[in-house]
Amino acid sequence: MTRLSKDPNQPGEAAADPGVWHEHLRIHSYDADFQLRASPEALSRAFLEAAWNHAEHLGVGHSELARQEKLWVLGRLLLQIDRWPRWGDKVQIRTWPRGINGAFALRDFEIFHENETRLVGGSSSWLVLDASTHRPQRINKLLQNLPAPVTRMALGREPSKLGLVPTPAASITREVRYSDVDVNRHVNSARYIGWLLDSYDHEFHRNHSLHSLEVNFLAETLWPDSVSVKSQAQTTATFAHSIVNSSQEEVLRAELTWKAESNLPRQ
Repeated sequence: MTRLSKDPNQPGEAAADPGVWHEHLRIHSYDADFQLRASPEALSRAFLEAAWNHAEHLGVGHSELARQEKLWVLGRLLLQIDRWPRWGDKVQIRTWPRGINGAFALRDFEIFHENETRLVGGSSSWLVLDASTHRPQRINKLLQNLPAPVTRMALGREPSKLGLVPTPAASITREVRYSDVDVNRHVNSARYIGWLLDSYDHEFHRNHSLHSLEVNFLAETLWPDSVSVKSQAQTTATFAHSIVNSSQEEVLRAELTWKAESNLPRQ
C-alpha cells in the first residue's frame, strides 16, 4: 500500500484523539488478491508499518532500541475483517498503544474507508528482546515516559494464548528465502500469514472469505531454514495451524475463521 501524506518527511500524524496515530493509504494492485481485495498479508504489513512509525514518533522505535541493543518483536496478533478494503480504495489506519500486560506491550488498530466505514479491527501484543541473547526484557522503564495509553479496545479483547494443535497434518513445506526476511534478519511477521493462506487450496479460496485470524509467534525463523505448515479443521469454518521449522521446533500457532461465499469470481 502507498502512504498518502501531505509531507513526505512525516509518515503519519498524531490524531485529534490524543495517543492515536493516523496514516492514509491507497490500496494498489500488488496489495490485492484475485478477488480485487487487499490480502490479509498486505493488511498486516500496513499495520506493522504504522506501528513502527508511531513507535519512532514516540521515541521508542527501532532506532532507539537499536541504540540500546534491543529490538521489538510481535508476539501475538488478532485481526478481524468486517468489510474488505478493495483495489483502488483510499483508507486510513489508526493505531494506538493500550498499555502493558505482563511482558507484553499492547497495541490496537483499525482501518477505515475514506467514507469513515470501519473495515478492519485488530489487537496485538509486543515483546522487547535483547538483540544478542533474544531474551525478553522488562518494558516498564522503556515506556514510562510515554503519554497515557488509550484504553479503548478495537475488538473488545486482546489476542490470547493458543493451545497446542493436536495431531495436525502437514499442508505445505517451503524454504525460507531472501524475500521472507526483514530488518531483524528473521522471517517477517506478515510473511507467516501469507504461508498460512497458501496452505489452503485454490477451490477453498474461491468459495471462502477470511473473517478473522489469531496468531501466536513462538520463535523466530531464520534464513535459510525450512518450515512446514500443519493444519487441522476444528469446524467447517475454523482451522487450527502450527508452523514448525526443520528441527521440528514450533515457531507459530494460529486459528483462522472463514465465511462461505458463493459469489466469488471464477478464475
